[in-house]
Amino acid sequence: MGGTPPARRTIRLFPDYGRDWPLWENTTSTWDVGYTTTPETYGLSEPLKVEIASWNKLWEDHFDPFEGWDDDANRAKWTADGEAIAARLRHEVRAFADVQYEPWPVTSTRGQD
Repeated sequence: MGGTPPARRTIRLFPDYGRDWPLWENTTSTWDVGYTTTPETYGLSEPLKVEIASWNKLWEDHFDPFEGWDDDANRAKWTADGEAIAARLRHEVRAFADVQYEPWPVTSTRGQD
């Protein structure tokens, strides 16, 4: 008997203001990572790291929590890129973690509901 295997990790993917990386994880009894994490925490590839940074910057530059997206093209790009990033992240961490993708509401643009 080798004891209890470590709990599977859950990486949460969502942007938030003031954070360079939209990566989060609750500490468990087997993984003491805090709450905010970085690509280095998971050993992510450089291409995925660049994509995550670009996706996060697009959100910071074009989304306002009160006004929504500045235009439909930015909203659509962010939405599509986020889904692709979540899929790539799932692939890269599949050996030790699951990914919970939590995008902000993407249905509105400024001046529309």
